[in-house]
Amino acid sequence: MTYISGYACRAIFTCAVFFMLFLSADPAKGEDYAKNIEVAEADIKINYQEVPAVAYLYLTLKNNGSRNVSNLNFKIGYFGEGDYLMHKAVVKNALNIMLPKGETRKYKVRLRGDFNNERYEQYPYSRSAEISDFDIKIINVKIAKG
Repeated sequence: MTYISGYACRAIFTCAVFFMLFLSADPAKGEDYAKNIEVAEADIKINYQEVPAVAYLYLTLKNNGSRNVSNLNFKIGYFGEGDYLMHKAVVKNALNIMLPKGETRKYKVRLRGDFNNERYEQYPYSRSAEISDFDIKIINVKIAKG
């Protein structure tokens, strides 16, 4: 009876170790693969015809890697005069169309606003006149199947 419980404990331990390895390996691939995605062009335009006005991020992304990308997370830093950081935001799950390997595509991403709590805004709507520049850094990429 002790051999059965000993084997069972070893089997459970082995399965748990493999499970943890597989869980930790997937995000690491996305973070490493983010280096293969290049932001060729980026521009922010505000549509004043929508009420309230909405900011859109126009991106041209180039996939220099060997795998298709289905989604990405990126960080935007907004700078005022004198290159001081005014606001930073993280945009999650920004792509709605797959970016195939070796291709360049254009995307339009709506930047969320939050008038109740400016900390959660993806674009500083209340201080948009003060923005002189912005910077985009890709944080994580999700690999597409197929």
